[in-house]
Amino acid sequence: DLTLQSDHTVVAVESGQRVWSGRLPDPDWTEITPDNDEGLTTVLAKGDHLYLGGEPPVLYQRDQDTWWMMEPLHAREYAKDWYAPGGLAAVRSMAAHPTNEGGLYLDIHVGGIMRTLDGGETWTPTNDGLELDVHEVATHAMNPDAVYAATADGFYYSPDEGDNWERRNAGLDNLYTRGIAIHPQNPDIMLISGSPTNPGDWRTHGKRFALYRSEDGGGTWMKITAGLPAECPDEIDTFCIIFSTAHADHAYCGRRDGILHKSTDAGGSWTKAAEDLPNIYSVKAG
Repeated sequence: DLTLQSDHTVVAVESGQRVWSGRLPDPDWTEITPDNDEGLTTVLAKGDHLYLGGEPPVLYQRDQDTWWMMEPLHAREYAKDWYAPGGLAAVRSMAAHPTNEGGLYLDIHVGGIMRTLDGGETWTPTNDGLELDVHEVATHAMNPDAVYAATADGFYYSPDEGDNWERRNAGLDNLYTRGIAIHPQNPDIMLISGSPTNPGDWRTHGKRFALYRSEDGGGTWMKITAGLPAECPDEIDTFCIIFSTAHADHAYCGRRDGILHKSTDAGGSWTKAAEDLPNIYSVKAG
């Protein structure tokens, strides 16, 4: 995973074991890995803070060049039913509350979404009506109480900080969804990636990922085929769809097989921006 700080510093998690920091445009990479025994899964910049999630589910915060453990989530009573296929549960993705300085959402794979609104003093499961197998959680500055989730059962939306959830899948044929991105100036425009089958069937049926677009906040979805294959042979994974913050209608989509696509019309059509890249696991755009 990657995150981009306000001073154009990129922070990257490498292979679940190390964390690196470097400032664009020519990063001189410095290792900033915390002293820990956990696997490292995802990183998020929020204001002056960095947050780092792990496997099993733990959360670190970095302030003034020092990491400290905020919460050993896996040690709490609410974690007793968490699991992951073939391994340990983990913090898969994170999203910041846009207006609450102490607000943070953690996507636990597999265990739904945990929420804190007080800087980690207390944590609450926010899973009423939510598919627990969440692959990416997102928020939006123009709709601060809303939470968005790509799950193994399609797209879910909460209007009230995760207290209640709605399943919104009209037109979304590929329900095993992975990545999600929201237009920075219009939260009604969203992109989501998905497969028609779950990983247990990929060996025999193929991954067959596709990209879908919504213009009404997820009420309806349409498969995008302009410039994209109707079925991608490899994954469009968590963290691999992004809108640019500097050019709002520009979007990027990275495929696990090393192909990067670009859109200049808010995801309506796409061109191939690069190919023959290494496996793509995360995409960020300023």
